[in-house]
Amino acid sequence: MKQIRYILLFTALATTLLLVAACGGGGGGSNGTTPSPKPDPVNPTTPASVTFKQPSVEAAKGSQFIVITASGAWTLTSSQSWLKVSQSSGSGNTSTVSVSYEANTSNDARTATLTLTCGGSSATATLTQKGAGPATTTVTSPGWLELPELKLASGHKFVYHQFTSSGKTGRCFSFDWSPSDLVAMWVAYPLNNSLKGSGNRTDAWGYDPDIVTADQPTLFSAYKGSGSYSYDRGHQLPSADRLSYQDNVMTFYFTNMTPQLNAFNGGIWANAETLVRNWASKCDTLYVVTGCVVKGSTQKAYDNNNKAVTVPVAYWKAVLRYSNGSTLGYSGYMGLAMYFEHKGYSQNSITSSSTSIVMSIDALEAKIGIDLFPNLATKMGQTVSNQVEAEDPTKNSYWW
Repeated sequence: MKQIRYILLFTALATTLLLVAACGGGGGGSNGTTPSPKPDPVNPTTPASVTFKQPSVEAAKGSQFIVITASGAWTLTSSQSWLKVSQSSGSGNTSTVSVSYEANTSNDARTATLTLTCGGSSATATLTQKGAGPATTTVTSPGWLELPELKLASGHKFVYHQFTSSGKTGRCFSFDWSPSDLVAMWVAYPLNNSLKGSGNRTDAWGYDPDIVTADQPTLFSAYKGSGSYSYDRGHQLPSADRLSYQDNVMTFYFTNMTPQLNAFNGGIWANAETLVRNWASKCDTLYVVTGCVVKGSTQKAYDNNNKAVTVPVAYWKAVLRYSNGSTLGYSGYMGLAMYFEHKGYSQNSITSSSTSIVMSIDALEAKIGIDLFPNLATKMGQTVSNQVEAEDPTKNSYWW
């Protein structure tokens, strides 16, 4: 009988040791999993781990299954109340446990960590939920072809300036103003020989009458940079695109300026502006939208009153060309887009081989997250709009 008791005691002890070994070994893991110590080489087991199938999710509420690997009993906890688990304990491998997460209403991303405990060891996995971003306001569009979709970030303002000539009213330019960055996110305008007009550069630097003075920079002289940086007052609507006196004065409103490196402003940017004017002279109307990218910027310039102005990290242009009766393009329309990092370029000329700069409208929309020329679909139908926006302009000899 003693021999039998010894055998049973030994068997129970061995079973206990095996269970401890099964969960005592940690798991190296990808997808946000933190590894635990390596398992006992004498009693190899599958390392314990917990893994999100999607470790990064959007701001909206949702749920997903997770994968748990364990050879024994386990418990599961969440570090944040907004991330909840459907099952807090169990045993063995499973992929039927789910997690649910609440909507993230803040602008910033957030993280939560799951901790799987098995025996004396643990493993973790982290979920990142994107921020909702700034609240947006949709403004009713006047329907002009040059306008992007009018979804404005919180606090931004949509403004347009008009002129009167020979008893007729025309559009000078429209823009999305950011009072926090003190730059326009984009400036849109139609362009042809008639709208270009004739005259001289006025250099009539002044405040925009449609924006309160406190919400715009003071730029009677150039921006002051920080450190070794200095910045020009770079036009988004070029002065040379509006030469009639009344119109040219508007191009010198402070709301039309952004801080641009001189090598950029006087180099590749000036070349792009010249190209746009040349294209406009060869068609009935060229619809133009020009913008800047401030997300990710760490640089500030300073106006004449030492107010900080965000220095864009990139600039872009998109054009929609229309010629009545033209056999080129689609129902008389063609499109082209350009994207520039804000820096000096060794080669300032832009050609069909500038494939890192020149792209389709669709490609630019994907980079900047703005729906350009949405009113084309309203006017000509979605099929024509899709064809124009998808065309690769580097393969269209018209532009070059």
